[in-house]
Amino acid sequence: MNNHIMIGYDYQLFNVQGLKIPLYAPIDGHYIIVGGSGSGKSTTVLYWLYKCRKYNLKLYIADFKASKEFKGISDNFAEFEDCYDLIKKYYEDFLTTPEGGDRKINILLIDEIAGLLTHFSMTKEGKQKADEIRNIMSSILMLGRSRKCFIWLSMQRYTASIFPSSSGSADNFHVCVGLGRMTVDGRKGLFAGEHFEGEEELLFGMGKGIVLIDGQPLRSLICSQLNGDLSKSLK
Repeated sequence: MNNHIMIGYDYQLFNVQGLKIPLYAPIDGHYIIVGGSGSGKSTTVLYWLYKCRKYNLKLYIADFKASKEFKGISDNFAEFEDCYDLIKKYYEDFLTTPEGGDRKINILLIDEIAGLLTHFSMTKEGKQKADEIRNIMSSILMLGRSRKCFIWLSMQRYTASIFPSSSGSADNFHVCVGLGRMTVDGRKGLFAGEHFEGEEELLFGMGKGIVLIDGQPLRSLICSQLNGDLSKSLK
């Protein structure tokens, strides 16, 4: 499928009938993935990035907690408080990117965005930076598609406070993934009451969850994993 990547398989069909039916999502879209520690978020994102390698892609990675999984994949990489400068750099590229035309897809991956914003919000000066990051994300989420500039967010728990309350930015994600057992509030915020038949019978755990792709019904998802050789090929 043109401009699509395989993000995993239909977990329900695999669990019940043993069928490996792949699920595809557009690469030119905003992604958000939520899951607790050990849910397989990083492995899943690495697999997506591996699937993206055939595209003309420019990748920025803000790894706030220095998890090391993403280090070495891109020259545009930052950890800890340096993530602020990287996000600003991406935004400057976004502002100078014209609409339309054939050009690279620019992706800003922010790992543990909630932790990054919470850290900055602890001081007056940092709070200004946190608000600036929120406004940058809102702008890109609403206007980025015409410039092929997208945001991928990864976090342990979804919270609407990540975005300005009046922006409606959370509604602008094209691919929403929840791995493992989500909190009631987190699931409601991310999937807005969506449900599919047989969901209660599935056991969600590492690499297993639900996905909402823009224009499609809610589905179960089991994520593919990278082996060691594939992980190295990204670096």
